Amino acid sequence: MKITKIQQQVKRSDRYSIYIDEAYSFSLSDYQLVSSGLHVGQEFTAEELDIFLQESNFGKAYERALNYVMIRPRSEKEINEYLTRTFLYPKPKMYKSKTGETVVKKQEVDKEKVTHMIERIIGRLHEKGYVDDERFAAAWVNSRQLTKKSSKRKLEQELTVKGVSSEIITELLQNRDVIEKDNLKELIAKKSRQTKYQDQAKLMQYLVRQGFSYSDVKTALEQEY
Repeated sequence: MKITKIQQQVKRSDRYSIYIDEAYSFSLSDYQLVSSGLHVGQEFTAEELDIFLQESNFGKAYERALNYVMIRPRSEKEINEYLTRTFLYPKPKMYKSKTGETVVKKQEVDKEKVTHMIERIIGRLHEKGYVDDERFAAAWVNSRQLTKKSSKRKLEQELTVKGVSSEIITELLQNRDVIEKDNLKELIAKKSRQTKYQDQAKLMQYLVRQGFSYSDVKTALEQEY
């Protein structure tokens, strides 16, 4: 098997199509191509070609992972789950047959190779600083402080669901008692203006559901009213 052509893609100028024996075989990013040292006329064994195919898959999957973490900060668990459902358990492909019928074809994957690829991607994201649960947790808490005025208990529950370790959560939340009380006061002031929560008992039930302790809610409401 021999490389007969290396061609820059039209729609993706940062990717190059590699042709083996005149037929398209795989693509690489410009960085991968330079690093690989591939050139026209180079010959492969089947085993060597498989290595480049896996590298091609890694490059495309890593790019998708980058796009995913650029939308908003993500925990490592979120990234792992995204990559798992996208590449380890991909959705079936749908296409029209020559007769016009819709065909659904299950995508077969090599679970061992895909699992290794996911581990590589997460490792690379760690190296580049895109995966950092401490930074993610701090950003999550700061966002909630601005938008939802959450309790410590609520924040702890949310971060636990995101896969953040208990050590990181404890370290982050241990000095936020004053902020929690301020959040409770602001939430009372906001909700008490709504018709639904004119009934103090309903307001108390709501606040307790948000993770504030009954004693703190009772004290805050007594001070407010």
